[in-house]
Amino acid sequence: DQNLVYACSQNGNCSRSVNGGDTVQNFTSATTSQRRGWKSPVEFDPNDPSVMYYGGNILNRSTDAGVTWTPISPDLTDGPGRDTIYPFGTLTTVAPAKSDPNRVYIGADDGTVAVTRDGGATWTKINAGLPDRWVTRLRVDPANADIVYATLSGFRSGVDAAHVFRSTDAGATWRNISGTLPNAPVNDIVQVGRALYVANDVGVYVSPFGTSLWLPIPGLPETPVMELRVHRPTDRLYAATFGRGMYSTRLPVG
Repeated sequence: DQNLVYACSQNGNCSRSVNGGDTVQNFTSATTSQRRGWKSPVEFDPNDPSVMYYGGNILNRSTDAGVTWTPISPDLTDGPGRDTIYPFGTLTTVAPAKSDPNRVYIGADDGTVAVTRDGGATWTKINAGLPDRWVTRLRVDPANADIVYATLSGFRSGVDAAHVFRSTDAGATWRNISGTLPNAPVNDIVQVGRALYVANDVGVYVSPFGTSLWLPIPGLPETPVMELRVHRPTDRLYAATFGRGMYSTRLPVG
């Protein structure tokens, strides 16, 4: 439905519109959470756009395109932090698996990573083996729900090391594939075939075969790139920067 529009602002306030944005209705009050991050994650199910997820410190799910919401987890974080300006203990990324509708991964600003295999009835923390850093993004291989990628940022901790990890066993173990990436926070990752693309604080990098070899993509200002999106109908990769606009590039066909 092209008239359905969703938008989120600071402190987890999110709204939906059924008329292309002419009028909006806030849906945050329909969700359940004690803490909400500055940029609370909202994610569509990759198989059903009427199924959505919203994360505060609790994960909520909607099955009617955001009209009503149901909590499907306990507090998945380690609790509130001591920072009064931005309290830790909120979800930062939600990753439902395309190949398994019952599998959902979450990451949090306190380094927590967790997974459910039964649609939220039970949850298992799987961040053992990962650095204790802000989890910026989780992505699940579209063909295999056991393969998941995690990107992290040490900006809040004063650590500049790049962190990209892969798990092939649903988070039981993790392997660092940061390789030749520059030491900078990593903000997003997308998978296109075998290739991996990451956005970090100095640009966009590609690993053509999903290994630890990363190559910079030219044509971008040296500025933090916060999000990546792939538009498959036109085979284009879109990059959203912090304060320097949006860019796109043609992806290799295949």
